[in-house]
Amino acid sequence: MKIELHTHTSEISSCSELPCQKLIELYKQAGYDAVVIANHFNTITENYLAAKGCSEFHKTFHDHITEAYELGKEHGLLVLGAYELRFYENDNDYLVFGMTADQCRNYQEIFAMGIRKFSVFARNNNMLLYQAHPFRNQMTVVNPEYLFGIEIQNTHPRHDSRNEIAKSWAKYHGLHGIAGSDVHQPRDVGTSAIVTDYNVKNSADLVHILQNDLYHIE
Repeated sequence: MKIELHTHTSEISSCSELPCQKLIELYKQAGYDAVVIANHFNTITENYLAAKGCSEFHKTFHDHITEAYELGKEHGLLVLGAYELRFYENDNDYLVFGMTADQCRNYQEIFAMGIRKFSVFARNNNMLLYQAHPFRNQMTVVNPEYLFGIEIQNTHPRHDSRNEIAKSWAKYHGLHGIAGSDVHQPRDVGTSAIVTDYNVKNSADLVHILQNDLYHIE
């Protein structure tokens, strides 16, 4: 299976120019088997949705993933959800796989945790925590002990993610490496992927292959 781990949709993420329908169509055309929508899970998104008249941030965020999953089935593409989480403490972004809607219902408490406390929460609840594009400008490198891994290949064309540094950092500290296109615009689609022989059917399967390195990066 060819899987995209890092995309954003315009219905939820204010920086995205890609509606969910178009995202799914483009990834199906690009020959992918699955795509993960990891919309920004932070106060910026909360305020963006509030300005659009959505008063229930948590519900709106997760309803979108459910709708995307159903839309993906119509196109023969598995669509899963994840989170690009940002805490109050700085501008770092973290990709979180395996967190459920119930586990982040008190999302303001999540935002206030910071990376140190959240890392404990993630480990205790079988979530996988990766720092996204850790060597991009404005990012703060954190203690590797707080992380399961980092994004070692981020192919967003309008940022320098310094992927070679990220690869070296992951190798030196024994961190698991993942890849993503970090899609915000149509031209970003399909520039990165992980490939696995495992039949991923749901989020639990995705966590399993990531946790056990049952994939390679393309």
